[in-house]
Amino acid sequence: MRITAQRLAAMATVAAAAKPSKVYVVTGATDGIGRLTAQKLGADGLHVAVHGRTKSKVDAVVAEVEQNGGSARGFVADLSSMADVRRLGAEIAEAYDSIDGLLNNAGTFSGDYTGKRVVTAEGNEYSLAVNVLAPFLLTSLLLDRVRASGAGRILVTSSMSAGAADALNDLQCERWSEHRAYSLSKLCCAMIAMELDARYGDPPSLCIHTMDPGTVNTKMLIAGWGRCGIPVAQATRSYHMLVDESYGRSSGECAGTGLNREAKDPAARKKLWDDLKELTGASYPM
Repeated sequence: MRITAQRLAAMATVAAAAKPSKVYVVTGATDGIGRLTAQKLGADGLHVAVHGRTKSKVDAVVAEVEQNGGSARGFVADLSSMADVRRLGAEIAEAYDSIDGLLNNAGTFSGDYTGKRVVTAEGNEYSLAVNVLAPFLLTSLLLDRVRASGAGRILVTSSMSAGAADALNDLQCERWSEHRAYSLSKLCCAMIAMELDARYGDPPSLCIHTMDPGTVNTKMLIAGWGRCGIPVAQATRSYHMLVDESYGRSSGECAGTGLNREAKDPAARKKLWDDLKELTGASYPM
């Protein structure tokens, strides 16, 4: 059968319509800041890969994104399990040839809100697993897809609570308290972001940033500090860092808080990097 130029043009139009123009991956997108970010990306007409731990909640956010004018696909995974993170990374990489933004947003507090030290089935302290190991491993699995965008961004969520530097030699937080484990995890996140930038940052082709998303009345803030922040609806820093042009011209930004000394220390960052590679089995390109 002879294919006319008009038919070829029509086929190209259909293919273009089926392929999302821009793709953003948001972990922890079923609550709080992640959910708001997914909703706002949808309102911009963008495609969102919605991650969450519970399918019904993921489906609800997918529907919200679509109702806002965007498109979405749901991905369910338990980020406390590195096996599940690997499956998640493989599923996302299979779904998209390129990714324009990866927001490592998911986080937890106080042993999955139990108030005690919890160790995962793989032997990792719970806050370390979800807040640190998961984004480190997932980013390694999706780095090539973000690079393929040609103007990709990776965000690793830290916090003004980042600290507990003395625990960098105790990543499993044997001397556990809920705030010590959380502060350590967020220090690690800032260090990961700065080391990612040092190794792979290449603006405007690849921009890597970290931030404190703000003192926001999320489930986590209320559990750890009480209702002392702004409404979730006002917490737009993560969204703006994904889409604003200004954050696409540089790499290695830290918004909303200052960088800890350790995040600026190449030797400290390399040691943490090597420790995290050993704990996760992550493989990063040279």
